Amino acid sequence: MAATTIRENFEIPAKTRTWALGLIAVGAVAFLIGLLTKGKSSDEHERAIFWGTLMYNSMFFTMICNACMFFICASTLSMASWYTTFRRVPEALSAMVKIFGTITFIILVYVVVIDKNHDIYHWLSPDAKNDNVLTGKLGFLNPGFFLIWSILTLGLWIILGMRIRNISNEADEKPMDEDAGKSFIWQIQ
Repeated sequence: MAATTIRENFEIPAKTRTWALGLIAVGAVAFLIGLLTKGKSSDEHERAIFWGTLMYNSMFFTMICNACMFFICASTLSMASWYTTFRRVPEALSAMVKIFGTITFIILVYVVVIDKNHDIYHWLSPDAKNDNVLTGKLGFLNPGFFLIWSILTLGLWIILGMRIRNISNEADEKPMDEDAGKSFIWQIQ
C-alpha cells in the first residue's frame, strides 16, 4: 500500500495559472476600454454608470472578504470546533481584503476628491448647501470626514484580516499541549 503525503502548500497547476493570467489580461483590457469610452465620456450619465458600477463591484468583493471575517470571528467567539475543517477558505478570502480594500479606496478617492462632476454623490455638488435635508448632515457628508472614515474602516479591516490569518497560522507551526492550547484560544478570541 502506497503511503500518502499531505501537501503543505497549494500550488496552482500551470494550465490553470495560464488561464487565470489570460482572464486577468482580458479584464484589464475591458477595464481600459470602459474607462476610455464611458469613464472619460462627456456624457454625465455614462460617467456615472461607469464609476458607479466600478464602485459597486469593488464594494461587493470587499464585503465578501468582510463577511468571511465576520464568519471567522463569530465561529471563534462561539467556540465552534466544527468550522476548523474548512477554516482556511474564509481565512484566505479575508486575507484578500488588502487588495479589494485598496481598489475600493482608490475608486472612492477618485469619485469624492478628484472627479469634479459629482454625478454619483449629490452631497458633493455645490447645490447640496441649499438642500434642507443635507444641511444638517454636512458634518459627516463632506470629503474630509468621508476619506478619514474610509481610511479608518479599511485600515481596521485590513489589520483584522491579517491578524486573524497570522494567529491561525501560528496554531499550525507546532503541536500544542494543553497550556499552549488554552493560550491559543484566549489569544484568538
